[in-house]
Amino acid sequence: MSSFFPVCLIGPILFSLLQSQPAYKVDARYIKVPVTVLDDRNRSILGLTRDDFQLFDEEEVRPIENFVLDEMPIHVVFLLDSSGSLKDEIQEIRNATLRFAQSFGEEDRIAVISFSDEFKLLQDWTNSYKQLRKSMKKLKKGYRTALYDALLSTASEKLRNIAGKRVIILLTDGLDNESAASYATVMNELIASNIVLYIVSRTRLVQPQVEESKRVEFLNRVMKDVLGEDEDFVEIYFRLKETSMNHLAESSGGRVFYPEQLRALGQSYVQIARELKSQYILTFLPAEESEKRFRAIRVTCSHPVDKIFHRKLYRMP
Repeated sequence: MSSFFPVCLIGPILFSLLQSQPAYKVDARYIKVPVTVLDDRNRSILGLTRDDFQLFDEEEVRPIENFVLDEMPIHVVFLLDSSGSLKDEIQEIRNATLRFAQSFGEEDRIAVISFSDEFKLLQDWTNSYKQLRKSMKKLKKGYRTALYDALLSTASEKLRNIAGKRVIILLTDGLDNESAASYATVMNELIASNIVLYIVSRTRLVQPQVEESKRVEFLNRVMKDVLGEDEDFVEIYFRLKETSMNHLAESSGGRVFYPEQLRALGQSYVQIARELKSQYILTFLPAEESEKRFRAIRVTCSHPVDKIFHRKLYRMP
């Protein structure tokens, strides 16, 4: 949603190129790992058991101490990037968000926040469809994009004292040109706070518009002459953005969706809702000591599956 065209973004582009709730054991050291398992039609596979999974902590097998299908209430923050050329998409975003809300139960809560160069709470915690519909009318277009600031504020403030399952669903094109917070700071907060991040990325919606810009076409020719490369620098830039978004979401236990048409926004949201309501929770006890502050997790499933998603990192207690 950010406007790609201003000269102020050229520098960052060149820089990037060149550089019943389940009962768990009380011990605070236990690490919980949400796991989503999908078949080849993106349907959640239910009915699996503890014996179907194996969990690795820095490639060392760890016993799975607890295993449950997660039925805890969910607190979801919709974080909507309202910067740049949003005008043609506002209604589609409103519809997609409301469609998502219909997938949840009375025990779940949703909040809506928009951000550009400003951070606005459009709707505080609610399970009222009527309230959400009313609040989504307040979504307005902004200007610059403080993406990492918005993520950090949502994770460290809005979700700080919330019990149970906490999720951020971020709608953005991934272009940040205003934040004081860094990528690393946001990653640290998400992992340390056990907050799951899903991203619905608009990069593949906005990239064709960017490539058609005469200014970008000129820059592309200049960059090819300077670097002596045949590859399109716009493609390189967007690929870097997608890589960073994938890493941020997947490390927390979520993932990124890349709709290529506006009408697919709602489909992405519905898929996220289904996954959140059909996750397994694997709990393990980490090593007593570690030289690493953040440790890598890997989960495998012996049952035939098409995709398995889980948090990739945790911070040592």
